Amino acid sequence: MTTCSAPKFKIMQAFKQFIKFCMVGVLNTLIDFAIYYFLTRIAGIYFLLANFISVLAAMTFSFIFNKYWTFKNFDSGIKKQYLQFALVNLVYFLLNNSIIWLGVTILGLNDLWSKLLATVIGLAWSFGANKIWTFKA
Repeated sequence: MTTCSAPKFKIMQAFKQFIKFCMVGVLNTLIDFAIYYFLTRIAGIYFLLANFISVLAAMTFSFIFNKYWTFKNFDSGIKKQYLQFALVNLVYFLLNNSIIWLGVTILGLNDLWSKLLATVIGLAWSFGANKIWTFKA
C-alpha cells in the first residue's frame, strides 16, 4: 500500500496544480482579452501589436499567482524564475501569434476565435514547461 500511495499523491498534487493553473489561466485570459479588445476595438491598435501588449500584461499577473498560489514556490530567485517564465511565455507568444496569424490570414477566421484557439493550444505547453522548469520543486 505504501508503494501505491506515493505515486497517487504526486498525481493528485499535479492534478490540483493543473486545476489551479487553469483557474489562473481563466483570469489571465480575461485580462488578456480585455486589454486586447480595448486596444484593437477602442484604441485602434494593429491586432498583432495589441496581442503583444495584452499577453505581456497578463503574463506578469500569471507569474505572480502561479508562483505563489499554484506551485507554492517561495524560492528567493524570483528574477531567474521570472526570466524562465518569460522564456516559456515567449515560446507561447510565438505559438499564439502564429496560430492567430494563420487563423486570420489563411483560414479567414475572426481574430477573436483565432485567439481563443491559440490560447487553448498553448495551455499544455505552458503548464508543462512551467511545472518542470520554472517552478520545479
